Amino acid sequence: MRKINLVSYLLFVFLIWACSSSQPPAKKLDFLKNSKLSMQQKFRTLLQNGHPDLALSNLELQQLKAYYEARSFQRIHTSDSGFSAIGLKWKKTLERQECFGLTEQRQLPSNNTNLLIQELILTYNLGTAVRDLDSGFIDFENEKLKPKKWQVFPETWATSLQNTDSLLLSRGPLDTNYRFFAQHLYHFKDTAHLDSISYVLCTEKKDKQLAWLQLKKALLGMGSITPSTDSLGIRGALKSFQSKQGLNPDGRIGEATVLAFAESSQTRFDRAIIALDRLRQAKVRPKKFIAINIPSFSLIFVADDTLRSRHNIIIGKIDHPTPTLESRVYRIVSLPYWKVPSSIAKKEILPALKRNRSYLSKEHMRIYKANKVEVNPSAVNWKKVKDNTFPYQIIQDPGPWNSLGLIKFEFANNFSVYVHDTPSRSLFKQTFRSFSHGCMRCEAPIELGKQILSFDQKSKRPEQYNLVNPDSLQTLIDLNIHQEIKLHQGIPIFIAYSSVTADRDGLYFYLDLYQKEQKLLRLLRTENNG
Repeated sequence: MRKINLVSYLLFVFLIWACSSSQPPAKKLDFLKNSKLSMQQKFRTLLQNGHPDLALSNLELQQLKAYYEARSFQRIHTSDSGFSAIGLKWKKTLERQECFGLTEQRQLPSNNTNLLIQELILTYNLGTAVRDLDSGFIDFENEKLKPKKWQVFPETWATSLQNTDSLLLSRGPLDTNYRFFAQHLYHFKDTAHLDSISYVLCTEKKDKQLAWLQLKKALLGMGSITPSTDSLGIRGALKSFQSKQGLNPDGRIGEATVLAFAESSQTRFDRAIIALDRLRQAKVRPKKFIAINIPSFSLIFVADDTLRSRHNIIIGKIDHPTPTLESRVYRIVSLPYWKVPSSIAKKEILPALKRNRSYLSKEHMRIYKANKVEVNPSAVNWKKVKDNTFPYQIIQDPGPWNSLGLIKFEFANNFSVYVHDTPSRSLFKQTFRSFSHGCMRCEAPIELGKQILSFDQKSKRPEQYNLVNPDSLQTLIDLNIHQEIKLHQGIPIFIAYSSVTADRDGLYFYLDLYQKEQKLLRLLRTENNG
């Protein structure tokens, strides 16, 4: 009997528990809506415990708590009744982050309109913006955004009613180029009429008829032509577009032109943001250096913090891109030999030899076995030589015919590229100069060599003095003398890729020829990355 009563009792207890557990729990009161708490009490609780609508890590919350504790929990951006005067100014400024070369993806969003939540969001976003302006926000090496970090901003920013835009513009490197760039970008946003319109074209080489139909549609969309514009007017509009894009205005629809039409004005602006962030993170350049920017087809030599010479260059084709790197020019070579890279020998010279055995002699080239023994090209059955087992080294003799021209600048790298002269100097007349296998052909290279030698600091040991001076360099070349001139101090060389640059006069946009910035562009427009 006792056993039955015990079972009944347990069943009764279970039923009572089950009924009670099925009832919804009492809703916990949101402390921000608790009328019994003062705004100051709510603010302290918010900093202590956080809030579901405030997407901050524990570390970030602790940073903000420490910041406000130091200010005796005095708020900056809000009062009990609304935004403060300084809060309204900072709110408006941070809504225009892109004007400062930042991205709104770094801002902390919130759907909660509570003034205390908004206070912390604004403070957090301001500190994050300052950090990004000082240190950059793109991890260029790994092609991703850096983790967001918050830092304390100057106390005067919380109390002064100065122009808040100017305060943000004051951050970042003191470098003159950065200053110019930041100022121009700030004004560019409001004047560029940005949109996301782009046009898809194919090349003439792929389908000429389709390419011109697509071109006409694109030019109509841009307002560059009317439906009645004839073929001559369409070609003229195309040339005008090419000139504005920094392309060779040849009136043809090639790869570069296709890439230019595929880019919207918003994308161009985003590339400027990327370029400015590169400048934020750029190393301080020495007093003497060579700098090459691939998209602008340009080389500069700076010594004693002064621009000594500027040169147009020819860069690698799309399928043979010029690499980015840092090195030191350690040697100048007059009348250089050209050791033909294996890839060029196999893919270009071998097919030419199969068509014409006299090709090597015509191009002033000689051929060697692996043991450096010269080979008579007439004794080789070139039709039987396969490119995957090509056993020879081809060398082109010095002279005006040499692919390296009359002078070469050597620097250590893993890509077998140099800066050098070229016998095809007419190519410098082209605006868009992407013709090489990766090397950088330099216009007026002898002038560059003279400048380098004039600033080549000599060793204190007389026996190491360079016997070649700027004047004798020209003599060596005039006399067709091959000589390797070792520099006493290597000249740092920086080969970079920035599709937007700036100077005192404005911003300059160049084509993202190698499409190296496409992944970075996607980062700027992807939600919640970073």
